[in-house]
Amino acid sequence: MNRILEKTSLNPTVTKIVVDAPLIAKKAQPGQFIILRAVEDGERVPLTISDYDREKGSVTIVFQIVGEATKELNFLHEGDSICDFVGPLGKPTATDHLNKVCVVGGGVGCAIAYPIAKKLHKIGCEVHTVAGFRNKDLVIFDKEFEAVSDVVKIMTDDGSYGEKGLVTNALEELIAKGNEYDEVIAIGPLIMMKFVCALTKKYNIKTTVSMNPIMIDGTGMCGCCRLTVGGETKFACIVCPDFDGHLVDFDEAMRRGTMYQDFESKKREATCNLFKKEAL
Repeated sequence: MNRILEKTSLNPTVTKIVVDAPLIAKKAQPGQFIILRAVEDGERVPLTISDYDREKGSVTIVFQIVGEATKELNFLHEGDSICDFVGPLGKPTATDHLNKVCVVGGGVGCAIAYPIAKKLHKIGCEVHTVAGFRNKDLVIFDKEFEAVSDVVKIMTDDGSYGEKGLVTNALEELIAKGNEYDEVIAIGPLIMMKFVCALTKKYNIKTTVSMNPIMIDGTGMCGCCRLTVGGETKFACIVCPDFDGHLVDFDEAMRRGTMYQDFESKKREATCNLFKKEAL
């Protein structure tokens, strides 16, 4: 079992935990993920690695509390152990060939975008970061992005922090100023990535997106993580999870992502009731 070394609430719905996992930390790269089970009878959940420390042997993950499994994970405290913590899985994000990149993150996806921006900065790439949130209370990783980016633009839907507007507004403004990007890397809600790709396609800018569909085994055997990319079926867990955003069928991915909403809602309610009873 892997012990939780640190636990921090980043906002009302997002939690960061640092886990003692020396073997994973030794091999981890930005873009890779782990699969965990919070408790013995819990659901298998894929979470992208947000950071790692090879010297301390720790791996950082950030998760949004949305369903039964993430509620179980959030119920654990510092010093508790996670039942299963397996990785690193997937392929690292390709960065070595890049000189100037715009990293676009949305919501909790910023926790996945950060290690990529950090690595790009470390190898000498010029990094521009655009991060979008609904409001000030949900902003995460803004200070971390400032430390590894040449340009940072924080966008909020209501203008309560940074600039008011969408990430696509900020990205198009940067492009209009003459910034020529080797690549745009977008990570966040499917609808956000869809519209980022529509924008970059107009300007003929290569765009990579990180896809996190429903996943069970993480080895490609179950087929649950399948996507249609360029008219072909791909398994996100083994192919990347990074894909050419101009080839991804986002509409299909969004339909598949909502298949179990009713079931998840009932399980979430049951889990909440269980925790309430245990608290009494």
